[in-house]
Amino acid sequence: MEYSTNNLKNKTDNNNNMTEPSRQVNLPNTIKSIVLHFIKVHYKKYLDDNKLTKIPSEEVDDVVNNLYDEKQQELKKYIRGTMRKNFPDYDKNFTMKTTTEEIILEMFDDPDYSKNRLVVEIKNYQETLN
Repeated sequence: MEYSTNNLKNKTDNNNNMTEPSRQVNLPNTIKSIVLHFIKVHYKKYLDDNKLTKIPSEEVDDVVNNLYDEKQQELKKYIRGTMRKNFPDYDKNFTMKTTTEEIILEMFDDPDYSKNRLVVEIKNYQETLN
């Protein structure tokens, strides 16, 4: 599962979050894009593995709870790894690295909120499939 510089660049360029001369990065949006990519990949994998077109509405809560608990560490590593891959100076850029770690800590600070948000997003997305 790769998320390339081009994907990040396109996401940030389209939203005017990067300026050409200084290449400033809007870290919350960049990390949000990385997380959304991770979620989409695992959502599709879950559907494929279970031969589903969508997760039954009554099962979304359980699926999210299980996947959230199973994939939490993998997501943290994926965020860090993607940042390293797409920003070669990531490990030397104290501000970028520290801010990324703060965002990761904040993301996982309230697991119930995060899980509920995912449940709502998945249910809303699946309603558009009808």
